[in-house]
Amino acid sequence: MMRKRIYWGFFWLILPCMLILSVSLSLVFHNAAKAQELTAIRDYAMLVSDLLDKGVTGDYLFSDYLNAYPAGFRLTIVAPDGAVLLDSKVSAQLMENHADRPEIIQALRTGAGESLRYSETMWNEMYYYAVRLKDGNVLRVSIAVAGLSGVFAIALPIAVAVTILVLVAAVFATRRLTERIIAPIEHIDFDGGNIAVYEELVPYAARINRQSQEIKEKMAQLSDRAGTIEAITGNMKEGLILIDSGALTLMANNSAQDIFGDKMERKNVMHICRDMEFQDAVKQCLAGKNAEIQMERGERVYSVFLSPVNSDGSLGAVILFHDATDRHRAEKQRREFSANVSHELKTPLTTISALSELIESGIAKENDIKGFAARISEQAGRLIVLINDIIRLSEFDEGGTRNEDTVFDLWELAETVIGALKGNTANIEILLTGERFDISANYRMIDELLYNLIDNGVKYNRDGGRVTVELKREGTGLCCISVSDTGIGIPLEHQEHVFERFYRVDKSRSKKTGGTGLGLSIVKHITEYYNGRIELHSTAGNGTTIACYLAYLA
Repeated sequence: MMRKRIYWGFFWLILPCMLILSVSLSLVFHNAAKAQELTAIRDYAMLVSDLLDKGVTGDYLFSDYLNAYPAGFRLTIVAPDGAVLLDSKVSAQLMENHADRPEIIQALRTGAGESLRYSETMWNEMYYYAVRLKDGNVLRVSIAVAGLSGVFAIALPIAVAVTILVLVAAVFATRRLTERIIAPIEHIDFDGGNIAVYEELVPYAARINRQSQEIKEKMAQLSDRAGTIEAITGNMKEGLILIDSGALTLMANNSAQDIFGDKMERKNVMHICRDMEFQDAVKQCLAGKNAEIQMERGERVYSVFLSPVNSDGSLGAVILFHDATDRHRAEKQRREFSANVSHELKTPLTTISALSELIESGIAKENDIKGFAARISEQAGRLIVLINDIIRLSEFDEGGTRNEDTVFDLWELAETVIGALKGNTANIEILLTGERFDISANYRMIDELLYNLIDNGVKYNRDGGRVTVELKREGTGLCCISVSDTGIGIPLEHQEHVFERFYRVDKSRSKKTGGTGLGLSIVKHITEYYNGRIELHSTAGNGTTIACYLAYLA
């Protein structure tokens, strides 16, 4: 752009100068040629008049002088009364009286006269020069003005050609001059310090150099800040959205896009989320007020915080999505747990309290006291089991289970648990199969896992049924404890809930068997403690198989 401006600046400066110079020289040349021609006419007229004055015979028609005039000249002799006596171009008899011609009048008065005017006879603009002869007549010499321009017409093409050549040379010189002016500026090296190309540009180049360095430093700082902010927002677990006054999304981090499962840039947040409570909160925030709501999205629960942001008079908002699913579930679980614990504790305590009152008041008969005492002992035992299970679950929830791993024979432990349960099995057969191997784990925890699994298989079995305990190794560092029964089975709709606390498929049967509803929940926690998994296979009426895969150190 700068190159073109300089080039055309020079060009439009040179072009009018050349045109003015060309026209001026042409006019000077033309005027000089015209003056030379007029001087020649005057000299010729004076020469002819002098010759005529010296050799006049009275008969002008036969004068040799009149037959030798130069080409383009017209000679006329006019009498003092204006009558044309002789003319070199037209017959004198055909010509009108010339007494009113300015040059004739002036010549008769002063001896010489000249005039420039259009001739009706010659149909051209003519120059006339008249000289008074000694005999009183007037010699007039004339020439067409176009003839005066003949020399100029010959010289004009030459002048134009020279002008064009000079103009072409000027264009070439202008281009070269422009390149020479621009080249040093184009090759300024601000980074290398080569800025002194022109003395006049040194202060400006130095300032540009400083500003360039400052801009680079600022850009580096901004880049670092942007990178830091992007790294922070990109790795935030919380969803972060920035919107403008029209609720258009200006920025959304990865977590926010995961929440809504869509690209959000330049989209209206109202269209992305149709939740009415959320939209009301956005409107409230864009009106300048903070807002906080709880919103469900799929299976997750989010605490949403909306804060207004004022930037240059334009109001936007920052929206933060905090995943409160675990807290929400924990709170829900806590409420359910409290309600279930209260219920489970209330039943045996009510029984114990009622029987104690009967004995204390003396209403109970002597023969019934022993039975009442047995029932009180039974309900107290149930309370102890329940409280112990609750304490164990609390330890798991609070991460308070100490890692007291020891190496022991898993087969031997299973035999011990089966032996302890056989006294309650009546006609239920318990079989131990698989392979014998040692594991490194918490003895008490594995004991609880086996006890709860086998106890469940016994409690929910049929008369004459069977419980099969299978122990096997599954690759390096992994073992499987599988317990199968031939009992009542678990309907499909209940299978995903049986590991929840206090959940019972058949509550009436649980009351008969004395179950707390916490056994399988404890099994689940122990399995997860050893980075394992549980598989449940059951069909209503056809028994149940629960397999626990545990990671252990042999």
